[in-house]
Amino acid sequence: MNDDWEKPYEDDGLTLGPEDALSLEIQKSKTLKVEKLQLKDTIEKLKAENDALLKTNQLLKQKLEPFSGQSNHDNISNIVQTDQIPNIRWSFFLIFFNFIALGILIIFLLK
Repeated sequence: MNDDWEKPYEDDGLTLGPEDALSLEIQKSKTLKVEKLQLKDTIEKLKAENDALLKTNQLLKQKLEPFSGQSNHDNISNIVQTDQIPNIRWSFFLIFFNFIALGILIIFLLK
């Protein structure tokens, strides 16, 4: 019966002696406690970072409010509309230029 406890460790842990099994469980418990503490520390750091980002966000919103008399959605739509005007002019210019170039090519090909 003593030989059963002397066998090496197997994957399922059935052949470990009671002292070895206990020490293995103690090691597992210690590593889990360390991981738990590390995770708690990480959570605290992330919460602190989140709070700092929220404060920064609030400060930026407060700084932005005096500059905008309208809501953000209105500002964005105004920006898009003003940005589209030069783009429309540019596209008409390019179309006009291409028609002129096409006309010149046709004239030289017909001669």
